[in-house]
Amino acid sequence: MVIQSLDLRHFRNYTHLQTEFSPETNWIFGKNGQGKTNLVEAIYYICNLESFRTRKNHHLLQSGHPQALIQAELKRSDVLHQIRIQITSRGRQVRLDHSAYNKVSDYILSFLALTFTPEEVVLFRGSPQERRRFFNRMQAILEPSYFRILQDYAKALSQKNAVLKQQQREKLPLWNQMLARHASIMSEKRRSFIESLNLHLAELFQAISGRTECLQLEFQPSISIPEETEEGIFQVLESATEKEMRAGHSLMGPHRDDFRLMLDHRPDREFFSQGEFRITNLALKMALNQLLFQSFKIYPVLIFDDLFSELDPSMKSHIMDFFSQLKNQVFITSTVPPEYVKPGNTLQISQGTTV
Repeated sequence: MVIQSLDLRHFRNYTHLQTEFSPETNWIFGKNGQGKTNLVEAIYYICNLESFRTRKNHHLLQSGHPQALIQAELKRSDVLHQIRIQITSRGRQVRLDHSAYNKVSDYILSFLALTFTPEEVVLFRGSPQERRRFFNRMQAILEPSYFRILQDYAKALSQKNAVLKQQQREKLPLWNQMLARHASIMSEKRRSFIESLNLHLAELFQAISGRTECLQLEFQPSISIPEETEEGIFQVLESATEKEMRAGHSLMGPHRDDFRLMLDHRPDREFFSQGEFRITNLALKMALNQLLFQSFKIYPVLIFDDLFSELDPSMKSHIMDFFSQLKNQVFITSTVPPEYVKPGNTLQISQGTTV
């Protein structure tokens, strides 16, 4: 999949921008605050119908304007598509090849982008909730039906917490049974997803970094039993009744699961440097990239916002060598121009326009 051209009107700090892109690596550079991230945000929106920075549409509108417009030409499987998205504070209107389009899930699987952002660098130093949200989002991209599983579990959890808050002990077995049913499915899905990522993770980390250590992702379930069956999880939940009644909320289940990275058996939060977190997160996204191609035969657009901060020249060189072998279209933002990039692959941004 390739974005060939982009037309922005009143999007963030862009009054009007028209530009074309290379099907390979595109280097977008300029001083801080000029609009580099805004540009790749628009690219991401074209592919995923959402921003990776905000859920509020009015944040995407240029100050003083009631709507923004994103138009693009994308090529997928040698077929050229025209996309037009009109954004207002109340919602959006999508037109694909001049026809209104409302099937969001089908659209996203046809035009998909993955991002690497500075905020993700601290993912494995942050809260378990942030990691669960990150992996839930990754898994839902690969398996759209997983989102419904998350919704079903969240509804049952909300009901159980209401029962605990009201101290209605007699109703707990019903909701523990419901949670156990959803939790057994979620645990199986999560383990399978982590195993799939791990099939690629070590090799990708070594290819990206030029190092020899083995990187693996470790799943840390809240309920750890030999066989995570519905009945087994139900018994564990029932055994926690007294503690949960005192706490007034649920203490066990997939909503308390966690994940960590291991580099040659060294746990991330104790031993990883900031640069290692940056490279391991990049390897995670590249593993997802591999899984998406295996499942849907699509190479997503890859967006790397401020990727090279805090990396030494040798590591930057390894990463650029790795990117040169990808079949994806790549967008990289930076405050400086690249030392080497193919002609036509650079775009300098200043005050919401190209230089």
